[in-house]
Amino acid sequence: MRKILCSLTILALSLTAVGSFAKTIKVVPKTTSGKPIPKGFVKWQGHDPSSLAQFKAQNHLSYAMNSKLKAVALMAPKGKYVKGTIDTLPYFSSWFITGSRNSIYPYSMVGGSPSAGGTTSVNTQLIPLISVLLYNGSEVAVYDPTVANDPEGDDVSLVAQSPLFDASTTYPGPPPQTGQFDDTLMRTTFRATAAANWHTQLVPTSSGIVWIQFLEYFNGDWTDACDSMGNCIPVFNIDTISNNFAFILSVEAPANTTAPIIVTDYLTAFDPSSGGCCILGYHTVQPGIQDPSGMLVWGWGTFIAHDAYNLFGPCCSDISTFSHELSELINDPFVGFGGTPVSPWVSGGLTLAQGNLEVGDIIEDMNPIDSIYQVTLNTTGGPYTYNEQNEGTLEWFVRTPFNGGIYSWPNEHTLGQAPHVPGTCAGGPTWTYGQGSGGFYFCSSATGW
Repeated sequence: MRKILCSLTILALSLTAVGSFAKTIKVVPKTTSGKPIPKGFVKWQGHDPSSLAQFKAQNHLSYAMNSKLKAVALMAPKGKYVKGTIDTLPYFSSWFITGSRNSIYPYSMVGGSPSAGGTTSVNTQLIPLISVLLYNGSEVAVYDPTVANDPEGDDVSLVAQSPLFDASTTYPGPPPQTGQFDDTLMRTTFRATAAANWHTQLVPTSSGIVWIQFLEYFNGDWTDACDSMGNCIPVFNIDTISNNFAFILSVEAPANTTAPIIVTDYLTAFDPSSGGCCILGYHTVQPGIQDPSGMLVWGWGTFIAHDAYNLFGPCCSDISTFSHELSELINDPFVGFGGTPVSPWVSGGLTLAQGNLEVGDIIEDMNPIDSIYQVTLNTTGGPYTYNEQNEGTLEWFVRTPFNGGIYSWPNEHTLGQAPHVPGTCAGGPTWTYGQGSGGFYFCSSATGW
């Protein structure tokens, strides 16, 4: 539900609606103190700005665990892979050399060894989280990912039926690939060394619990963020929701071999220390809950329907954020071992932002004609057009070869030297993309970045 005036009846109806979806409804404890966010403090910076990159990919592992991951990856023979043995998602490790100093960069990715072949199944637990906005104790809105905001169905079921989990989609390539979104991304990335029958299959699961969080305006749990046109949307305090996520995971206590994905409806987050906004999702790794000697890899994403309340545009509708975060979770599950695992790169927003293997961040700021790939599937509610985000491949981070490589998927023209379809910002200049000796570059025909 969106843009709902306060009513106790609304929450009761919402609870009735989710009753058939889950066996149990649980409530996250409310905050008990805090101050409202001053009006105008939150700065509208669009979706997932690079200034908030520290929230987008988080490594909460110990120095010893990060060191162990690095050491094991470096033990792989050149061009080969080693199977991970730590209690976490199934993973493999290796390394590559790039940069002017021929630096060695280890990496780990979710799945089985490409050269070993076979199908590796990865449990992905979808956790719906209803958000009830309070103003001095009274409900003013309910944002519920388990009710049908779209005619085709609710957010959670649309994610579960999306190309992230549906294996029927064929991408033209070359080489053409048929399968789940991230399976085809991985098969394209490792096409030179992967066995023909190599697959990484995501399996959506549920614990049977729907969670509810109550967010109080006067405790600073939420506020409004407004774009340059004066359009405003409610936004989370990322400190509050991070604490709520931690509570949910502590109760759910998922196995380290499962990747929990918390699903919210519409709401995005701001940083209360800087006022920066808006964060639409993130992925992270931490010590395991069931087995603290292992690692729990998990993420959060928000689902924004195809409606007038999406102030972010085509970049961020439906599964765009989920495809971004899940692809990064698979390609960089341990978040760069807490260091700098790849040579620093320039993002699609002209920012020398990061030095990690974040396959979504390098593309997300590009023109939607280059960053978004649409797929229409028949869902239980009828045909639905999903907005996937194009992702970078390992080849782009390795930066060799400059000619003949595939640097992005499914749109192979998004990165690299291939020509681009001309596109314009709304009321702005033409955007141009390319690749040079220093990696990817992004420029504009007029000032504005």
